[in-house]
Amino acid sequence: MSEKEEILLQKTSLILSKDTSQMKLNDIIEELVRVIESQTKVYR
Repeated sequence: MSEKEEILLQKTSLILSKDTSQMKLNDIIEELVRVIESQTKVYR
């Protein structure tokens, strides 16, 4: 795994508050979208 991939894995794990190393990419993206949507609703 490249350094960039490791950093991305750490950041997604932090954002989602879970270990994302075994998750499928589509699942990670779906969860990130939910987090982003929930955050943008707060700021509107």
